Amino acid sequence: MQHMIRLGRAGVVLAALAFLAACGSDYGNCDGCVRATTAYAGNLAGLPNGSSVQVQDNVGSGLTLSANGPFTLTTYAPPGFPALVGILVQPLGQDCVVANGPINSAGVVTASISCAPVAAGVTSFITDFAGMLSQGSAEGSGTAASFNEPSGLASDSSGNVYVADSANNTIRKITPLGVVSTLAGTAGSYGSADATGPLASFKSPSSVATDAAGNVYVADTNNSTIRKITPLGAVSTLAGTAGVLGSADGQGALASFRYPNGVATDSAGNVYVADTGNNTIRKITPGGLVSTLAGTAGAPGSADGQGAAAAFNGPAALAVDASGNVLVTDYFSNTIRKITPGGLVSTLAGSAGYVGAADGLGSAALFNGPQAIAIDGAGNAYVADTYNSTIRKVSTAGAVTTVVGTAGVSVFDAGTLPGALEAPYGVALSGTTLYLTTNGGVAAVSNIP
Repeated sequence: MQHMIRLGRAGVVLAALAFLAACGSDYGNCDGCVRATTAYAGNLAGLPNGSSVQVQDNVGSGLTLSANGPFTLTTYAPPGFPALVGILVQPLGQDCVVANGPINSAGVVTASISCAPVAAGVTSFITDFAGMLSQGSAEGSGTAASFNEPSGLASDSSGNVYVADSANNTIRKITPLGVVSTLAGTAGSYGSADATGPLASFKSPSSVATDAAGNVYVADTNNSTIRKITPLGAVSTLAGTAGVLGSADGQGALASFRYPNGVATDSAGNVYVADTGNNTIRKITPGGLVSTLAGTAGAPGSADGQGAAAAFNGPAALAVDASGNVLVTDYFSNTIRKITPGGLVSTLAGSAGYVGAADGLGSAALFNGPQAIAIDGAGNAYVADTYNSTIRKVSTAGAVTTVVGTAGVSVFDAGTLPGALEAPYGVALSGTTLYLTTNGGVAAVSNIP
């Protein structure tokens, strides 16, 4: 059984990738597959001599351009798929901007790319940090590495980034220089074994969090457990029992969860869990004692209130601010919720039952499938608004602005902000850099607004 949030996380993008996976990259020997060819008739201008730009469309086909002038790119895509091409890697010091035209009756898209020096004073950029060129489990630096449905992210005090590589059933580590390795688990193998490094196993891990001691906590979603990994890669089960679904509070293995998707930590070493299938928020002490902070198992909804009187509808992820408040992305309600340390739940932004991309204050703002969330030192939250393909910023007062991506434009496009994203899922902050999972890899936004 697949857990509910990842089934819906990328909309048309995942539908296209599933179609391509079933039919093969060239649809060879695939009974019942529809051959749908999209051709890009493009033109590149302004590229300096001796440099190159990598472009990629939103079903994974790409090429490297080293000269100005016309170019073509042909890809297979499901009928009706919104064909777009974006910049995967920019030339140093240049900002290359793509203008995608509509697809014509012959299945051709006109894509114009113009490069120019980065404007003076511009310091915020989105770049490919690791992966994105292909799906896989390769270790390596930058685009030489590969992932398979990377989801949640977390960073540590040294600037390392940890990734729940969900379909590989592994937890990956990326150094500040972009070097990717596997901290625990083995790609292609799933299970629930507690052990060290590759001898440990996971089953569709969705989210990760770190503590001050460098431990990594994992929402091991399809095992319905919360796992702990030491800095040396030793994996143990902090709470829950693999394969046992439920909502019981209690110590360690006596507690139970139902497909948890999110984890976060506070300064005291407590672990908070978005227990998605139960529609509750759980709290685990450093000693492994589990309690329910807010919501009632089996009672989905959007009610604000105290503790069990509050209701959630598919809570996907959470983060803890410096005051101990827990912010939650309430996926099916399309809202951002706030829980005080005493368990009082309110709606910070968004309006339950309404879908959209509007910026604004509180309920005037709208979301479309919000998933991950990270909080900066000033208490601002950054939300992966997955179906809008954007990153939204939510102030402590609930004022929402779009800081990365453009709603409705689902393709990865590097360069100066806003850029473009393809169904972002995970977010993590390290200083002023925001890391996010998108397009089958990890991107970085420097000097996030």
